[in-house]
Amino acid sequence: MSLLSKISLNKPDIALRAYVITPKESAETLVEELVRKGIFEPLPPQEAGKALEIVKKRYELSEKAIGLFRELGSLVKKRVEVEVKELPWDTDKALEKLVADFEELRDIATRLISESEKLKGKLEKLKALRIVVTELSREGLLDKSLLDYEGVYLASKTLYGGVKDLEYVASRSLKTFFYRAIGEEKAVAVVLLEKKVYESNKSLIEKLEVPVRDLVGGGEQLSLDNVDNAIREVEAELSAIDNRLEELLESRLYELALLKVLAEVINSELGVLGKALSSKYMAVVVGWTLKSRASELEKIVGVNSGYVVYEADPNPPVEFNNLKPFKPFEVITEVMGLPSPSEWDPTPLLTYFYLIFFSLMYPDVGYSIGLIIGARLVLPYFVENRETLKRLINIATYAGIAGCITGFLANSFFGSLLGSYIGLIVPNALPSLPARLSDPGALGSAVTRYMALVLLLGYYVVILAHILGAVKNAITRNKLGFIGEVLIIAITVIGPAAIQVALGIQTDVWGLSRSVSRDVVIYTAVSLVVCYAAFKAVLDRPFGVILWLFDVLGILADVLSFVRIAGLAIGSAVLAELINSLVLGVYSSLSSISFILGISVGVLITLVLHVINLGMSSLSPFIHSLRLVMYELSSKFYEGSGRRISPAIIPLTRVKIGTIS
Repeated sequence: MSLLSKISLNKPDIALRAYVITPKESAETLVEELVRKGIFEPLPPQEAGKALEIVKKRYELSEKAIGLFRELGSLVKKRVEVEVKELPWDTDKALEKLVADFEELRDIATRLISESEKLKGKLEKLKALRIVVTELSREGLLDKSLLDYEGVYLASKTLYGGVKDLEYVASRSLKTFFYRAIGEEKAVAVVLLEKKVYESNKSLIEKLEVPVRDLVGGGEQLSLDNVDNAIREVEAELSAIDNRLEELLESRLYELALLKVLAEVINSELGVLGKALSSKYMAVVVGWTLKSRASELEKIVGVNSGYVVYEADPNPPVEFNNLKPFKPFEVITEVMGLPSPSEWDPTPLLTYFYLIFFSLMYPDVGYSIGLIIGARLVLPYFVENRETLKRLINIATYAGIAGCITGFLANSFFGSLLGSYIGLIVPNALPSLPARLSDPGALGSAVTRYMALVLLLGYYVVILAHILGAVKNAITRNKLGFIGEVLIIAITVIGPAAIQVALGIQTDVWGLSRSVSRDVVIYTAVSLVVCYAAFKAVLDRPFGVILWLFDVLGILADVLSFVRIAGLAIGSAVLAELINSLVLGVYSSLSSISFILGISVGVLITLVLHVINLGMSSLSPFIHSLRLVMYELSSKFYEGSGRRISPAIIPLTRVKIGTIS
């Protein structure tokens, strides 16, 4: 992952569903080790059972599919190559449907093959009968009753089958009228049998019998032409069956190739796992592991003579994957929910803006240093969880450092008490209040400039949030969401110029009213609003007719929400200057009595009152900065629909037992 992603919009560490295959005798020990190290989160028994049952069914389905392919593929007479250009999105469902379709096709093919085999047997007997008829015709002995007769005392039958079977029957007959070997294994014969011999060997004779009357019709005169006609009819039926079977298979060649590909994909994925599930000596444990720790899992499992199979999941759990400086601020993202596997982790971006917002609400070096110290002294009394405490102290430290930077830029160190000396070193880059609020004009100017600064910041933040929303919709191919965000961005860009043209308020951030005619600005702004209203009316009917108004006015509301930054900063600064005025008044009064007394009381009052102001003004910037990054920034592009992987890391500690004598 690129460094740019790591410091802007990061990607979470996605978990993989892992199937740990291990010998049964070492399974419990191995899982305990993996859980203790926080590498593996086993699924609950019921959920794991369902997962393994699904895997077993998938494996059996793939095996069935491979068997179907072999069975049906062997029936394709021509050798063909079929290119499978793309796989369906849901391979399991597609394979399940293909297996059902081809099982039905196999049943049809089986029936056709069964019919074909019967016809082939009938054809063989007809061809054998033709030999008999041809020879007996030459000898003048052709008579249907000679070939197929069954009376009270005698039975005459035409038989076709294996040489040994026919020789056995011929040896029991009264007379063999005709015998001819056909190849090395088959023969045809016409035999005369006593009725009792016929009855005692009836099962064998029925198996070998050529049913002359059934083949050429009971009332027809037996002739060579009749036999040839019967042969042609059977051959035509055989050809029709073969053609139908060929057409059935050729019309489904692509699906048959897809069946093989899908089955092999699933089989290769689950081959080892499928075999392990059917083994008496192997155990399979199901759980989650992070991609970043997969190699560590494989190493430990491999040492224990095991194997790991991974399976992609449409909605796996995740874990943050941020650089160390951003980790404390993951708590901000957690408030809104963890990122899903398909979305950004906004923690780095939120960190920057949280610190910017906080530092602009808290632009004082003295108060920021006090915040850093106070967090370490006070928070341990209110926060018991060590990890949470560490995070909060780190956040307060980063926020305090950012506040020191803006404090230097605003020349504020307990207000102007020590801040006036900073101005000798660092030029005043941020609006600051006049010392002890002595100049009403300068005070009003500072307030106006600070409000303008934060409104401008808010305006750019709102545009950035909607741009990120548009990019997200473009990546996820949400066309309607993308169009909506683009319209909002366009309204946000042209809106300030239109307000300046219409109301005369200096709001044209981009200077559009100077480069474009006033009418064009107004018409463009109105057209964009009308387009957005129509878009929402169609998209969110029936309430979209009204909802578009809230979206458009929401842009202004989002920007105005940033006024809170100026309100908190100025409020805290005013209190600091009032405290400074009070301290200087007390110092002046007491210095006339005693210089030491004036200094001592002045320092004491300064510390007490500024500490009180520090305590009163430090909580609000934390809360309002959090609100701004949650609602005005991240809500436009972040959903937070993910769930966290939670391997139970068991820390190993030293335990003291007994007493020291």
